Amino acid sequence: MVRQKVGVNSRGLGAELERHRKAADMTLDQVCVRLGTSISTLSRLENGKREPTLEEVSAILAIIGLVGPERERLIGITQGRSGGSGMVENSNPTAQSRTYLYFETQATEITSFQLMLVPGLAQTPDYAFAVVSAIQVDEGDEDVEARVGRRMARQSILARRKPPQLNLILDETALRRVIGGRQIMAHQVRHLISMAHRDSVSVRVIPSTVPVHAGLLGQFVILDFAKDPTVVHIEARTTGLFRDEPDEVDLYRLTVEQLKAVALDEQGSVELMRSIAHGLDGE
Repeated sequence: MVRQKVGVNSRGLGAELERHRKAADMTLDQVCVRLGTSISTLSRLENGKREPTLEEVSAILAIIGLVGPERERLIGITQGRSGGSGMVENSNPTAQSRTYLYFETQATEITSFQLMLVPGLAQTPDYAFAVVSAIQVDEGDEDVEARVGRRMARQSILARRKPPQLNLILDETALRRVIGGRQIMAHQVRHLISMAHRDSVSVRVIPSTVPVHAGLLGQFVILDFAKDPTVVHIEARTTGLFRDEPDEVDLYRLTVEQLKAVALDEQGSVELMRSIAHGLDGE
């Protein structure tokens, strides 16, 4: 028998099932007794090591007492339906946004390329508010503020005793685009300079003297884990794509290597950012 490949959807669904089980104040053992399976089997399912069947998910949700729209949403994920916005800090979390946030908290290394913006994990509150206000065309100020708060909360992973290695690659365009005004942008660039001095953070800038490069198709994030397969995430306005096929992951790794080849080194990147910040200050 050919074993079905366990991928991103299984890992995301497993995390959702574990979250709801704990919210119901039930242990693995309690659920397993009623489900008629072993703790190791359920543990592998929650850890995304095993592809769950529709019958298993339905039974687990019944045991933990999950009903209504949330139950239907998880059943839909099991059946391969996972619509919704791809924006990570969506006010109504989707399977995609929850899965990404879960992966982000579990990653040991995060490599982010941005063509037009500073990555969310490196944004200041004022810069984030200006960005979200511009791109979320269907939300009011209160919704934008809540979304910015969730974005700032994501940055807590960088304050851990053992934070993930964060590798940021930006096009100089992202630093020259004056978002929120010159003062806010100058503060944002200086925040990046400060981050670049952390041992767990690398910031590389592709200068404008490089007119074309491998990242012109747009942003992406590579998430590496201690034991699990690497995941690539591509975020758009109404969808978020996860890719974990080895050949696709290798293609994005090759893209990163080519971007690094044309980017300034870390010290040169800091010097360029200092020059940009001085220019924004009018000095």
